Amino acid sequence: MGQDTTPVTTTASSSGAREQAILRAACRVVVREGAHGLRMATVAAEAGVSKALVHYYFATRQELLRNAFAYADRHHNEAIEAELELLATGRERVARALVAGFEPGAPYAEQRSLWNEVWSGLRYDDELRPLVVAGYQAWVDRLTALIEDGQVDGSIPRAVDPHGAGTRLSAI
Repeated sequence: MGQDTTPVTTTASSSGAREQAILRAACRVVVREGAHGLRMATVAAEAGVSKALVHYYFATRQELLRNAFAYADRHHNEAIEAELELLATGRERVARALVAGFEPGAPYAEQRSLWNEVWSGLRYDDELRPLVVAGYQAWVDRLTALIEDGQVDGSIPRAVDPHGAGTRLSAI
């Protein structure tokens, strides 16, 4: 998301690649300028495509913002999952999942900035709310599952309520 600054031209072989380039560009614009600074023309320039192409994929600025957030959230979760697969115990995975949210490097810092911008945009865009609620619930569910994994492997005591602990840890 934040590392790829390669522009995509309209001669790209796949419309999926162009759409992803636009979404990556939108994420960079939101991180740099805030959600209020998201403009179709700015995203087009950032992606190295025409404004018309951005509008071809995303009819409105709000639609672009929602899709950029969903795109970034997916990639953020994939990056964390790849790291968690390398750890031996549920306890280590819970700790890593929590610490990753505070790390300054990509993709974590960008995701935090995007999340904050989208969260603040909830008062202006009711269609963002389901994305934020679903993202937050997925985070609670993931922490709960990691705690349950830790109970199975013995690294987390069975006395811990996984859902309660997951909910409290997600508030961090």
